[in-house]
Amino acid sequence: MNAECATGYKGPLCAVCKKGFYKIISSCQKCPSLPWLIGQITIVLVAIAMVAIPVALGKRIKDRNGRSLTDIVLARLKIVIGFYQVTSGTLESFSYVKWPSALMQLVKYAKILQLNLLQIAPVHCFSNGINVNSYTTLTLFTTIVVLTPVLAILIYRLNKFCQRKVYHLHPKESVYKSQSFKEKCYRVVFLVLFLVYPAACTIILQMLPPACHKICVDTKQESCQSFLRSDYSVECYTSTYKKYVMVPYLMTAFVTGFPALTLFLLWKYQHNAKTGGTNIDEEASNEISAGLSFLYENYSDNCWFWEVLELLRKVILTSVLILIGGESRTNLGTAAIISGLYAVLFAYYQPISDRFEHWLQLISLMATCANMNVGILLMIPDQEISSGIGTQGDSTAITALLLMVNTFVTGMIVGKVILQIPSLAFLKHL
Repeated sequence: MNAECATGYKGPLCAVCKKGFYKIISSCQKCPSLPWLIGQITIVLVAIAMVAIPVALGKRIKDRNGRSLTDIVLARLKIVIGFYQVTSGTLESFSYVKWPSALMQLVKYAKILQLNLLQIAPVHCFSNGINVNSYTTLTLFTTIVVLTPVLAILIYRLNKFCQRKVYHLHPKESVYKSQSFKEKCYRVVFLVLFLVYPAACTIILQMLPPACHKICVDTKQESCQSFLRSDYSVECYTSTYKKYVMVPYLMTAFVTGFPALTLFLLWKYQHNAKTGGTNIDEEASNEISAGLSFLYENYSDNCWFWEVLELLRKVILTSVLILIGGESRTNLGTAAIISGLYAVLFAYYQPISDRFEHWLQLISLMATCANMNVGILLMIPDQEISSGIGTQGDSTAITALLLMVNTFVTGMIVGKVILQIPSLAFLKHL
């Protein structure tokens, strides 16, 4: 509780970052300069815009198979996002593993894919007077989850009002534009919730009492305090904690409800409509099916539900396993086994129709398995390794292996994009 800590660390178990430092996994890094922070935010906004433009405008651009540019971008983007979400969540959940620092830097930028704004731009680095902890992160994600559908409904109602009262559109044209706008609202709401779901589940579940770590000053366990494993600056069972913990309990409805709602909507308005189901509102079916198309369009007809399995896999690996035990090989081993079994299941059923996307997803699953297995190896203490065995070379090799594995998925996407640029078509012959 009162140990002398290294530079940048303080608090129980030296697990809290001092002012002027911010946390990446279990490591405290010095805050970057203000120009670098602003530049980093600018780069992130440009990257988001580069993805958002083809997603917003690419519905009318079709490839030779009839797939729109929007569907292709979202299908491949969700594979890359899913991989880095699992990688980031794994490293956070098993932060007691001594992961290479280079991999932790990679995960820092992967936070962009989870819309974790507090990690992308640590706001407390702007001023020492700003305090950011698990309560702040919980508030942020709860706000995103609640406000996203509310804002979509308000914007849709405003758009409908403007069409009727301001633009004085013909009724048929008004209905068409209203349906088109409703489809976009569905897509935006589910896309945002899909992106934040793993990170939101992590912060929700890690705020619950089972995620608290009891620390005792003496061996008699008479003077003890409990802290959140994810944030040792937050003490459990205090009056403040008891007020905030009601939010995670309520938000568990989102943890279980979002996959269930997604599965129901896909079954009712997409699968059921294709198989000739009855009692389906055709207008609603078209709007919802088109809005949720990024969740199923790259899967075969008999695997329309597979993206829900993906959501469950991500939340199990990044959130649930950390609640079932302490800092042991059991949790990481269980995660490795689940990852391996899921990869075999995916390879057997081959749910993705497009061959490139099939291999992109399969390689991302193999990379996740590699991360888990290397993590188990990294849990072996140096003291248990024979003194005659050099560990420096192993450390370098493991770092290089993890970096190669975790950048290969992105490399596949970059390579595919380059080869599809007509002006660089000659690269295909190299």
